[in-house]
Amino acid sequence: MSQTEPRNVKSSKKKVIILMALGLLIPIFLVSMAILAVNSDAKNQEKYAQQKADMLKRIEAREAAEKLKAEQANAASETAVASEPQVEKVQPVNALKTQ
Repeated sequence: MSQTEPRNVKSSKKKVIILMALGLLIPIFLVSMAILAVNSDAKNQEKYAQQKADMLKRIEAREAAEKLKAEQANAASETAVASEPQVEKVQPVNALKTQ
């Protein structure tokens, strides 16, 4: 019986050592994953902010181009209207007599 007890003791010591190692490694793993997630999130937020700024620049440029195009169209239509001869409205003869 004395031989079975040391085997059980050795076996239980190995189990205890394995459990202690896991007890240390699991929290270290979780903390390292959390740090990795925070760093990755910071990089993603930076990329998102850059993309948003680029999109705003494109939208502003497009709106400016549309505004310029509309102004040019208005100027062209005003020029066309200004080049048409102005016709004076003639009042009927009856309207002149009643005044």
